[in-house]
Amino acid sequence: MTPLPRILEDPEQGAPLAARLAAARELGADDPRLGAECEVPAGTFRMGTDPPEGSAPEQPAREVRTGALRIDLLPVTVCQFARFVASGYRDRAVWSDAGWAFREELGLERPRFWGEEQWAAYLHPNQPVVGVSWFEAEAYARFSGRRLPSEAEWEHAARGEGGRRYPWGADWDPHRAAHRGGPRHTLPVGCFPAGRSPHGLWDAAGNVWEWTADAWDAEAYTRAQRLAPASGALRAARGGAWNALPAQLRCANRNAWPPEARYSNLGFRTAR
Repeated sequence: MTPLPRILEDPEQGAPLAARLAAARELGADDPRLGAECEVPAGTFRMGTDPPEGSAPEQPAREVRTGALRIDLLPVTVCQFARFVASGYRDRAVWSDAGWAFREELGLERPRFWGEEQWAAYLHPNQPVVGVSWFEAEAYARFSGRRLPSEAEWEHAARGEGGRRYPWGADWDPHRAAHRGGPRHTLPVGCFPAGRSPHGLWDAAGNVWEWTADAWDAEAYTRAQRLAPASGALRAARGGAWNALPAQLRCANRNAWPPEARYSNLGFRTAR
């Protein structure tokens, strides 16, 4: 196995981003972290935020318990998703009924932007796959014997039990994540060792928004009982992206898109 260069492993080294990017690009599909997992034990954590911080969909904060979880160390990459492109788009068994109907209607065989020269900056083997709808992310997860994490599972893995504002701590630090003001495209995964979460997650803030399993419910935190999601509901995404502002990269921040959305700032990771 190719070893991980120290420049990508040591959060205290302080190497310039350009040097870390070069090291990551050289790894490419041989990045030893691809396919690795973080273990999040069953337990209770602080989910959401209290006013005046944040916005109504993430308020108020409360104690939430999740079961034991294994979640991808990194977002799913271009080279990992290529296996699904080879056979998964035609495998009816891994698609939901709604997902298969969407795939058939558009004749999908690959993600949006796939193989297009003008989008080459997004398509390096170990950059997060983008241009993938919620339906495609869900099918890939099932194809891989996995699933998408719930919002609560994702947030627990990203902020730990103590309710951190960002994966690394309370204060914003522009050197710990890919965000607006940096390169105008995704970056190779795992270039910010100082930005890892308490459970070891890489890139939980920035680079790409990540689809979760949950339907979007803007009032979920204020109701005693959550309503069943309606057909065609928006789907929740977490984490912020390369074009997002610092407040959007907070662990508790919530966002949502239609499940058909296939954007250049939207990817996912899987869990089991």
